[in-house]
Amino acid sequence: MKFQYYFLKEGTRVYDRAEFVTYMSAQKYIKFEGEGQVKKAYYHDSVLDFDAVFVMGNHSVIDRIERLNPKYLDTNLYVEFELLSNTYKVNRLVDIIKELCEKFDFVVYNPYFEDVSKFDRSLLINCFNICKNAYKKKFDDDFVNIPRISSDSLEKVYAYLENKEQIEQNYEDKSLDYLFVGESGTRNSYVCLDLDLSNGTIIPPGCKLVKISLDDNVYFTSFEEVYKKIGKFCEALNCGLPFNVLKIKNKYIRKINKILTKTKFNRVMVQLKNVDFEKVLDL
Repeated sequence: MKFQYYFLKEGTRVYDRAEFVTYMSAQKYIKFEGEGQVKKAYYHDSVLDFDAVFVMGNHSVIDRIERLNPKYLDTNLYVEFELLSNTYKVNRLVDIIKELCEKFDFVVYNPYFEDVSKFDRSLLINCFNICKNAYKKKFDDDFVNIPRISSDSLEKVYAYLENKEQIEQNYEDKSLDYLFVGESGTRNSYVCLDLDLSNGTIIPPGCKLVKISLDDNVYFTSFEEVYKKIGKFCEALNCGLPFNVLKIKNKYIRKINKILTKTKFNRVMVQLKNVDFEKVLDL
């Protein structure tokens, strides 16, 4: 199911299409396709794996537009994306919408608004979340095979992924890998850390579980329990993010490996399976 935000202007339906195309073409993740009266700007955030499309049409597609404040006219421009998207990703699209409203004097509309509105991030996001949750409530049976991770954990993961390359460059080391695992028979899924120190020493945020591999013995335990043992050998990095990103101090790698080998951590007893992160939702 698609979700749309429509763009209108006060007193005119005209905007500078050529300037719009030029401006959008210069933006990261945007690619134009189509000729003639209908053009489409495809947005693909390769880091967050999120897609949307800005459609420049030649007629209005707003249902019952006569109900709206008559001083605002439809520009026949809108953006649409999948309703079943994680809210963090939609916030990044709303960043672009904010820039467009400021540059081209657009206002925004969605059928769930009371009326046309000047840019208001909370209104746009709250409306999206209400629609998404209503859809889930109506079609709840369709979600049984869709893994769910808490929005708090996902926000940390996505924010880190957006900054991962710069962090690795700044600290000249690699990040340990995220894994995403779910309980068999439920939607409950978790962010997991693959604690293989041969791959790196930067610990990304948001992890609830840790995967420990000892020869052929692989098991999962809580991140909190492992951190109690190794936290004093880590340092917090100054990454400008509103949560801790940790790095294991290199001189303690051998000591930590010994701790992982010798300590009998409490194992997660439920059966876990790998889940496809691209399919994870926050509801």
